[in-house]
Amino acid sequence: MKPVGSVARKTMIFSGFLTLLPVTVYAKNPTEKKTVVHSKSNASAAHSPPLSVQATSPETITVNAHVRRPRLAAHTSLGALGSRSEFDTPFSLSVVSAAKVEQMQAVDINDIFRAEPGVQENSNGGSTASGASFRVRGLDLDWTNGYKIDGFAIPYWYIDLPMANFGQFQLTKGASAFLYGFGSPGAVLDFQLKKPVSETRLSLEAGYRSDAAFRQSLDAGGPIGKSDRVTYRFSFGNEVGNQYNGSFIRSTSMSAATRVKITDKLAWHFDSFYLNTLQRGMVNGVSVASGLTSLTPISGRAELGAADSWKKNDFKHFNTGFDWDFSQNWNTKLAYAYTHLDERFPSNAITFLDNRGDYLNRPFQMTRVFTYHQVQETTEGRFKTGPLHHDVVAGIMWLYQKFDADANAAYYQPYEYGNIFVSRPVSTNAYSYNPKLYNYIDYTQVAPFWSDTITWHKWSLLAGARYTDYFEDDYATDGSGRRTSARHNNPVTPVVSLSYKPTPDINAYFSYVEAMQSGTQAAATAQNAYAVFSPMRSQEYELGVKVQKSRWSGTLAVYRLDTIAAYVDSDNVQQQGGLVRYQGAEAGGTFQATRDLQVTGSLTYLDARYGAGTPYDGKRAESTSPFEANFSANYMIPAVRGLSVNGGMNWVSAGWLNPSNTFRLQSYILGNVGAQYVTRVAQHRLTFRAAVQNIGNERYWVSRGALQLFPGAPRTVTFSMRFDL
Repeated sequence: MKPVGSVARKTMIFSGFLTLLPVTVYAKNPTEKKTVVHSKSNASAAHSPPLSVQATSPETITVNAHVRRPRLAAHTSLGALGSRSEFDTPFSLSVVSAAKVEQMQAVDINDIFRAEPGVQENSNGGSTASGASFRVRGLDLDWTNGYKIDGFAIPYWYIDLPMANFGQFQLTKGASAFLYGFGSPGAVLDFQLKKPVSETRLSLEAGYRSDAAFRQSLDAGGPIGKSDRVTYRFSFGNEVGNQYNGSFIRSTSMSAATRVKITDKLAWHFDSFYLNTLQRGMVNGVSVASGLTSLTPISGRAELGAADSWKKNDFKHFNTGFDWDFSQNWNTKLAYAYTHLDERFPSNAITFLDNRGDYLNRPFQMTRVFTYHQVQETTEGRFKTGPLHHDVVAGIMWLYQKFDADANAAYYQPYEYGNIFVSRPVSTNAYSYNPKLYNYIDYTQVAPFWSDTITWHKWSLLAGARYTDYFEDDYATDGSGRRTSARHNNPVTPVVSLSYKPTPDINAYFSYVEAMQSGTQAAATAQNAYAVFSPMRSQEYELGVKVQKSRWSGTLAVYRLDTIAAYVDSDNVQQQGGLVRYQGAEAGGTFQATRDLQVTGSLTYLDARYGAGTPYDGKRAESTSPFEANFSANYMIPAVRGLSVNGGMNWVSAGWLNPSNTFRLQSYILGNVGAQYVTRVAQHRLTFRAAVQNIGNERYWVSRGALQLFPGAPRTVTFSMRFDL
């Protein structure tokens, strides 16, 4: 795809994130102090660690002594790039551990990545049963391919995955198609399950979230038998109670993982996850009439869902495979993954008609069933040719995705009119729910890939490509089984990056990557409901630098992304065509000011505009805000051993709700405070945590797309107690 030549503003944008995370380590003997020495980054850092290292769970580090470990030093798995550190990765990357999530008292992915540059919330799981989600660099993540578990694609269609079962959350910006196959060029989010550990552990946690939701979790792991040849991990989470907007939630999740060392070089693993949820009294969607130009934000406590509406999700995933270190510096992995999501949602959808809170409420039902099968083989290793060091990754992926939709998904009578400040919607389709499932779309991908990182002194050149043999079958929306179209594409998506390290702690790079994603699917509420469009190609340029110091680390990048526009026009018809350009500036930093005080800040600028071939040439893309700022601080109180307090703010500027730029979304600022106290009871760690989100009880809108919005979460309080046996 050629760059957009007709977009009015062509400024390049700066993107970065400077951060340092202190890591503390507990020895078995609480008086014993550990000393950790971190070597400087070098060419070999990009090589994947041996199996024994890969088996270590990232969230299981325990503490006693103060060890300052730069965030960018951590190794992580990056699909077709293999395993490498954040510092050596020529793309913007953010990795958050379970320990950090627990400290933040994060409820969903919005809480985890709220302070990440370039990330903007577009729905929250408390106000709508459609789940929490965000945009990255102005783009939604691909609901079909953009979310992963352990690197395998999952259907993330308006659900929330609980925090309790995952050891790490990894957000990779820009390079999605090369790393993982088809997907939105904005980013990929990988939920990494908690992994087996070699030392016995058992943790129990209980918590509360306002208004009356209570959660419990269990985390157990260790060796089976006297050796560590067979290890396991089991996590259980449950939350049940009433939420702040008159709704009810019950969420039960389990994960189990096993790793068996067959030999010192060959291991087998099995990782599984199960989630079952029930939500009552939550709205399906909120929109505004096309003639409106503004809408005063309402409280997140507003009861938008009909009391009798309900939604059930049943989600299953497992992946299994072998890891083999077949030679010095070489290993191969073969794995199979299965995922199934059954979503059933008879509810209501409301449309605001004016700025006084008058609404139209319509009963609505939605049913979706997804089934994924995936096989992937990856081989990585390193060798030398004269003065050149090579880090090579090659493999092949097969992915089959089946999407069953509901031929009866529609608005139903009777329609209802009301005012949100006076009455809660009543009409819902919960009593006449009658789904009629049919095969909507089948996707099949076969994709070999390779990459070679060639290092010579201070220079590194990364070159790679993914060839995808892509098949798509679309079927009639009347449920007759008639195939309406068959698409076959075989794109090559290349990646090229040049890196230069003037010193071991500075990495400057330029990268170019192309991406492919499946075509737009029109929503059930659009005039051309369930229409499916052709796959889209995009390209991104990024120029950046990463710095890793003893007291801080960070990145700075310049990027520009061109892709095909997808939008809902003024007649509520889904369209795809023309170009849209996303350019933005993201900068941030974390500084360990003293032994006890850490401060963090970030700034984001985004210029997202429609280009040639659209009726909105030069207009800003909807649901994006050009400016965002974050600041936070964490202070460990010296006078009280184990006590720390934290606080932060998040400011988001005004944006537009529609592509014609006639409906203005107001800016907002959110503040949060929290505290953590760690003590010991009979040599066991006991942790108390408390947090208040949106401490000022700000009223604000978040938007997932044209004319769609949701009230932001009101002031919420969370408490928890964790006991580590």
